[in-house]
Amino acid sequence: MDRKSLKNLTHNAKDFLSVSKNDYKQWVFRYTFLELEKDLGVLGDITTASVIKNDEVKTAHVVSGSNGVLAGLEEIMYFLVDSDPRFRPRLGKLKVEMLVEDGARVKTGDRVMRLSGSVRDILAVERVALNLIMRMSGVATKTSEMVSIITDAGSDALVVPTRKTLWGLLDKKGCVLGGGGTHRLNLADAILIKDNHLKILGDSQATALKNLSDSGVDARFVEIEVEDKESAIKAAENLSSMKFGSPTCVLFDNMSATEVGETLDALKSKDVYDSILFEASGGISADNLVEYAKTGVDIISMGCLTMDASGMDFSLDID
Repeated sequence: MDRKSLKNLTHNAKDFLSVSKNDYKQWVFRYTFLELEKDLGVLGDITTASVIKNDEVKTAHVVSGSNGVLAGLEEIMYFLVDSDPRFRPRLGKLKVEMLVEDGARVKTGDRVMRLSGSVRDILAVERVALNLIMRMSGVATKTSEMVSIITDAGSDALVVPTRKTLWGLLDKKGCVLGGGGTHRLNLADAILIKDNHLKILGDSQATALKNLSDSGVDARFVEIEVEDKESAIKAAENLSSMKFGSPTCVLFDNMSATEVGETLDALKSKDVYDSILFEASGGISADNLVEYAKTGVDIISMGCLTMDASGMDFSLDID
């Protein structure tokens, strides 16, 4: 398998980010149904109930207030239409029509969704639905910007988020729709041996990897974190010698682009290079992204994809 296919296999688990998957559905439930219950409280929307005396059937549109990459439509459709009605006992039946697709680029003024039904129900779900689309689209747009920087630099490095995800797997889905990958979905998804694991084992990579091998655990990939060239070469050699059934990766943590480049040059002269993926992480932003991309590293993980993403602006307009 070539390097591009391998890194998409290991660090882009996009097929798991669908409401057809139970793990992902739980995250959607958390940020839709549970948020709706908190928003309605015990008494419900007292403003609408007091002011709107006749509960008319109305049509409304969700409208983009800025330019960016759209995300969150599958989740909203599940929330308002496709889920078990018992999850939303305080809502009537709403008709929802998506006017564009997830991952599409939209501009200010574009209508992205049409809702029809009780005006009280539409107003009840307004903020929860908009919050989800704003967050996921903001992450998708931020990721798309980083992917464009890398592409323009002539690199095919895969941009992925870290686990600094405020909205969990919904943030990961936003990254995918923006053209990036996922990295680990959760602690049960893949092996990532970090500095604290190694400290507990007396900084012994060999011990950590032997213990892992003896455990027989099945994981999508096995990755080990290093902080300098010497440790990186040792990690690559150790991973190669263990011959894990899963793909393997070495993560360069908080190493400068120059250090990453020099380390990759050293690794390319060794037999282990072709069988292992290499990831750069730590302190990477739009300002230095090109430097890291030009090193030839396979994967670039960036906390800013989720931590620095601004919510994309959307509004709901009653016709």
